[in-house]
Amino acid sequence: MSADDEVASQKAFYDSRSHAHLHAREGDAYAGKLAGELAQRAGIGPEHRVLEVGAGFGRFTFPLLERCASVIALDLSERVLGDLRRERDARGISEERCPTLCADLSGGLRDHDLGSVDFVVGFFILHHLPDVAAALAALKPVLGQRGRMAFLEPNRRNPLYLAQVLCCRDMNWREEKGMFRLSARSIERDYRAAGLAPMPPERFGLFPPQVFNRFAAARSLERSLERARWLEPVLPFLVLRAHLVDA
Repeated sequence: MSADDEVASQKAFYDSRSHAHLHAREGDAYAGKLAGELAQRAGIGPEHRVLEVGAGFGRFTFPLLERCASVIALDLSERVLGDLRRERDARGISEERCPTLCADLSGGLRDHDLGSVDFVVGFFILHHLPDVAAALAALKPVLGQRGRMAFLEPNRRNPLYLAQVLCCRDMNWREEKGMFRLSARSIERDYRAAGLAPMPPERFGLFPPQVFNRFAAARSLERSLERARWLEPVLPFLVLRAHLVDA
């Protein structure tokens, strides 16, 4: 399948299903933790302007907004961005703090006047891209002088992801198989190919949202187990960061 075909397939997939598990919800502690961990590990602060790639329905956009000045929500699908805008307006968030942009990274961002951003981030997006290095290279020009990239991706060593793909009605193998090819080492190569300097990968997490959101005790237990060195290689979330070579 060509890169254009893969992009068209992904757009059709996200336009044609409800994807209820990806929607933004008040009180989603799981999404809040993931956004908070990425922000903390990347160094995102209340003064920073962020570009979120693959923002989707905004599940991570809104908790990310609690930690920075503004988020530009970029996605391939105008349909999901429409849902994000409705949720944004319902929460009383201004368009200035959370503008949306429908764009395909394969065409670059040259036609979009974004100015510069402090961070480019994404949640579970890199494994969907047909050419990760090309996408990173397309994103690099929007980084400010000391800008960084930080992406959160599935750790393919964690066996629960295969079960999730097989059991979740809103997931399928064709769209998710990339998570089993992606690794910290492969993304380091892609960062370097795009002219960025990779930083050491970090892993965290443990419980799925059905457990994390329901049981407060699970959140406390997770924090303890994340510190266990023997578990670290299979913790489910990878944080993959990079900075400009001369930053």
